Amino acid sequence: MLDGLDVDNVLPLTPATSGFVDETEIIETAQSLFSYLSGMQLYPVVYEGENNGKLLRHVVPREGMEKQISSYGSKESFLPHVDNPDLAIRTEVYRKVSPCPDTLSLLCLRQQEGVATSIIKLDDIISSLSHRDINLLQEECFCVSRPASFDKKSNLKNVPLLSVDKGKYISRFDYHNVFSENPIHQSALENFKKSSLDNSKWIELYLQPKQIITFDNQRVLHTRNGFVSEFNGSDRWLIRVFGLYYKPDGSYLISQDCHHHLSAPLFL
Repeated sequence: MLDGLDVDNVLPLTPATSGFVDETEIIETAQSLFSYLSGMQLYPVVYEGENNGKLLRHVVPREGMEKQISSYGSKESFLPHVDNPDLAIRTEVYRKVSPCPDTLSLLCLRQQEGVATSIIKLDDIISSLSHRDINLLQEECFCVSRPASFDKKSNLKNVPLLSVDKGKYISRFDYHNVFSENPIHQSALENFKKSSLDNSKWIELYLQPKQIITFDNQRVLHTRNGFVSEFNGSDRWLIRVFGLYYKPDGSYLISQDCHHHLSAPLFL
């Protein structure tokens, strides 16, 4: 976590109605954020059907979406998950599908007291599982529903929940959107879920304005507790950016006009 990232001295109201702001209103914030990502050697991306193709996702409570399980929700707790888990995790280059984000960066512009972004190390979750469960979770017996942040629904079938990349486990777990049609594998998944909810494994982060955190999306799960927003213009406001460790293959691009906008085909 880094303190003191430059942000605009005067911020607009938290965009609780539309979820978007005019980029000209946060020029200094955007410039410092992209400079930070460049310094981290991360390649920012956005995906087809999500966030209107904009790299900066404003994580804000939106009016009328209070109960949605997404970065626009508020009242419901957003339980441990990997973002965009139906895309190809690092061991799945063979799928010829756009890569799942390697990293997730969150910059705080406004905070609400008592609202934490918690992170959970994947290794800590796995440490409570049996070898049998770990092996079952690596079998291609799981289904993933596309998260609510996308415009269209999609269901990916027959993929593993866990995989091993360069000697370390990675995951596509999403508490709300992963299941198995096989009772044995569903039982292993329930054990994983139970371990992920062990609060002693959570690292609670009450990000303050100008603080930014970046973590490995496939090695670290994250969550946000439920809260009540007043929709008064000073509501909680973070900016999220997805990053890749490498510039993506050109075949994943929506258009050659933008080298950051990746396709996200529907799985039926």
